[in-house]
Amino acid sequence: MRNKVIAGLVLSAAALAAAPAGAANWTEKVGICAAAAEAEGLVTAGAYRAKFVNGSGAATKTVAIELIPDAGEAITAVCKIRRGEVTEFTVKA
Repeated sequence: MRNKVIAGLVLSAAALAAAPAGAANWTEKVGICAAAAEAEGLVTAGAYRAKFVNGSGAATKTVAIELIPDAGEAITAVCKIRRGEVTEFTVKA
């Protein structure tokens, strides 16, 4: 009985450890979108931090991020990313 409980705990821990794999994918998408914001001249490299707001999609991911500068107002940007490339970049007012 004790071995079954331990085995169950090990399997549960393994399942929880595997869950954040999708989070790494969104972290990558946030970086791609932030780089697009830099390329558009919206923010200066190193003078802000990018925060994940939400994301959706399968083949084409839609990612909303908040660009928080060291000083000033935060900006919300939305990127559509397909195969690691930004296909559409917009700024929310």
